[in-house]
Amino acid sequence: MFFDEIANTNFDDAEASISVLKDYMQTGKFSRGDQEFSAPCAMVLGGKIDTDIEGRTPAKHYRNLCRVLPPELQDPAFLDRIHGYLPGWEVPKIRPENYATGYGFLTDYLAEIFANLRRLNYQTHVNHWVDFGRMTGRNQDAVKKTAAGLLKLLFPHRREPTQLLPAEIESILDLAIEMRKRVTDQLGVILPTEYSEVVYTFNVNA
Repeated sequence: MFFDEIANTNFDDAEASISVLKDYMQTGKFSRGDQEFSAPCAMVLGGKIDTDIEGRTPAKHYRNLCRVLPPELQDPAFLDRIHGYLPGWEVPKIRPENYATGYGFLTDYLAEIFANLRRLNYQTHVNHWVDFGRMTGRNQDAVKKTAAGLLKLLFPHRREPTQLLPAEIESILDLAIEMRKRVTDQLGVILPTEYSEVVYTFNVNA
């Protein structure tokens, strides 16, 4: 589920809509009437943010990077359910010199690969290797799911947890934690008393 140009999104019944989104982001379930449904769909919010192009940083007038969202989505309880923040200003633009020169997959074939990978649970790999220590349950959940997705994309041939190398799982975890930390850093600006001392330490089991 992709919300493009999220800053310009309007909600007809904001309170009810955000309540449904928060429940779904937490449990993977939603209700229609007296029926409850579950789904494996992820949710992505896409949009633009004013940027210092030369410095490759967000414009300084933002008190926090969530200020570009519609007011209804600036609820800390909603924001805390976001697993990662991908900073577009750090992503290089696609240029001709970045194009691959070798063989590649057709889009429909690649989509079929991704569809089959969705059926595999790589969170078992993360659980096998990682001790999250004092990390909160919500942060662990975010990091595990992001790490599992990255493992599927970067190491799809590592079908069993024991096939992974410590350096591989560490590199994946570092990136997953960086993405989650960007969320809690912004929450730390909004609610410093609650998010000023977030712990992200972990140990990779030998």
